[in-house]
Amino acid sequence: MFVVKSVGGEMVTEKRMQRILDRVIKGIRIETDILNSMGVIVASSDILRIGSSHSILGAGDTAGENQGFTYDGRTYLRFCTSNNRTYYLSMRGTQENIRNYCFMIVSLIELYLKTKNLENSREEFLRDIIQGQTIDLDFQAAMKKYNIHCESPRCVLVIRTEAMDAIETRKIMANIFPDSMEDFFVLIDSKTIALVKTIPEEMEEEELIQLGEAIEDTLLSESPVKAHIGIGSVKDNIYEIADSYTEALQAIDIGLVYDPEEKVYLFNSLLLERFLSEIPLNISGKYCRLIFKEEYNKILTPEMIATIENFFKNNLNLSETSRQLYIHRNTLVYRLDKIQNSLGLDLRDFHHAVSFKIMMMLKRQNRESGN
Repeated sequence: MFVVKSVGGEMVTEKRMQRILDRVIKGIRIETDILNSMGVIVASSDILRIGSSHSILGAGDTAGENQGFTYDGRTYLRFCTSNNRTYYLSMRGTQENIRNYCFMIVSLIELYLKTKNLENSREEFLRDIIQGQTIDLDFQAAMKKYNIHCESPRCVLVIRTEAMDAIETRKIMANIFPDSMEDFFVLIDSKTIALVKTIPEEMEEEELIQLGEAIEDTLLSESPVKAHIGIGSVKDNIYEIADSYTEALQAIDIGLVYDPEEKVYLFNSLLLERFLSEIPLNISGKYCRLIFKEEYNKILTPEMIATIENFFKNNLNLSETSRQLYIHRNTLVYRLDKIQNSLGLDLRDFHHAVSFKIMMMLKRQNRESGN
């Protein structure tokens, strides 16, 4: 059997329960909650109650499955989902009609979840794959059942939203990029979606970046969702796809430290950033303090830093940088001379430019860590 450890699957189930409550409670207008086994409200007729806890579930410990009990003016009914997670339906009141309502709502939930689980079992299986939560016997059987080719080269693109918008984002992506037997979207949690992409032989990494940018543009045009996208490396077969997923997550985490203005991060393009992220903070901080003394920080104004970053992006080309910044070439030279006179680094020299770039990245790393 599959290892049961899927936050995304649990979240989807609870969203579906909320959908049932939204439809049913409109007619009966009685305060109703659904609680998980820890007593936390995960769905409710009053969304403001979601996330709060009940401390009285112990009162129903002796009640068997599908057997109701009352406590403190409420009726409770315990039920289990197909993956053996326990939930409680709680409704205000203890009358016979309240008990009947509880049984009716639980029956609707169980029927709805059973239908949806049949439809969604492929996505749940794929979620287990990319999170490394399958075992060989079930893996082989499920691959055959869902007609997924094991040996096709694939990589994972992770779409991480800034707010809890993953379900809405998943709907948008489904409309623009429908699932196929080769490519598929998987909901991971409330902020994360994974696109498992089959890679043709002729596809270049630049095309993957363009795909990520297209997804980000689509989200901006279709909704207010803001997202960052990480792209893992291509793996020869689906057995290694969990590694690509991990790399995509790392690409976002590392990319946000060193280049937070970007929206798409390719793991294979972050070699220097990955190396620097492994340097202990006490060592990187030591070298930062050697160069970026207090008086030097006065020179490195936001305008000066923007000038330097643009200069680097244009491969130390004075003419192109001054054109993009709408400044005279001599003005740019003056700014670079100012850096050289203060820090002793001539950024027109490749070696000095690399040294300064690395030190700026280490400084950003230390700032992000709070040092």
